Amino acid sequence: MNGETRKIVRVALIVGLTAGVAACATPFSTAEVDPSSPIAARATAAAKDHGVRRKFSDIPAIPTDVPTADQVRAAVVQQQRAGDALTAAVAPSTWELKDSETYAAKARKDAKPPAFEAPTDADRAATEAFARDARGRASAPPSQPK
Repeated sequence: MNGETRKIVRVALIVGLTAGVAACATPFSTAEVDPSSPIAARATAAAKDHGVRRKFSDIPAIPTDVPTADQVRAAVVQQQRAGDALTAAVAPSTWELKDSETYAAKARKDAKPPAFEAPTDADRAATEAFARDARGRASAPPSQPK
């Protein structure tokens, strides 16, 4: 029984490895380009060009002018102190909105909305007369261009 299991595992491994190698081989081939495409020549040339290989010597050197943690901390503290000094300097010119109810009451009193009343018979008659006049002045555009 154990011998058969080993054979099955061995066959499965061989089939799996063969399928894996076949699957990995196809993505690396160059795809065919439609010759009727307007960029067919450039696409083929770009596919064949592999570019420059980078080297470890191309990695830039580690910078030496990086500030230390203490220098960054000191700059932050200095900036916070400058901000506090600016806040203290502009404090006299800042204001808050207080006791605004008297102003709002005066504004409400000054801005009386017009009284809204339902239209009377005279208003309706005036509207109808205006509409009748407008219809009388209206004329259809010519059906034939001149």
